[in-house]
Amino acid sequence: MITGHAQATGISIEVGVGGGLRALTLTERSMRLGRAALADEILTLVRIATARANEQARHTLGDEHLETLGLHLDAELSEEIESITPESWMVR
Repeated sequence: MITGHAQATGISIEVGVGGGLRALTLTERSMRLGRAALADEILTLVRIATARANEQARHTLGDEHLETLGLHLDAELSEEIESITPESWMVR
C-alpha cells in the first residue's frame, strides 16, 4: 500500500493516496499548541503527507492512472517533494 507520512511539533500523520487518514499520533507537546493551532498543524501535515503519497503513486502508476482514479496533485508541493525524492523509493 502506498502511504505518505508527515510529522512536526509532536504530531505524526499517515495517509493513503488521496489523503485518507490511516494514522494520527499526538504527543503531550502537540496538545500544548491550543485547539486552533493544533487543528491548523494537523491539516497542514495531512496536506503534506497526501502530496507525498500522491507523488509516490504518480511514480508508481503514472500520471494517466492518477487522473483515471480522480486524484489530483498539488503542483507546488509535488515540485518540492520531487526535488528531495531519491530516484528509488528503496532505502538501504
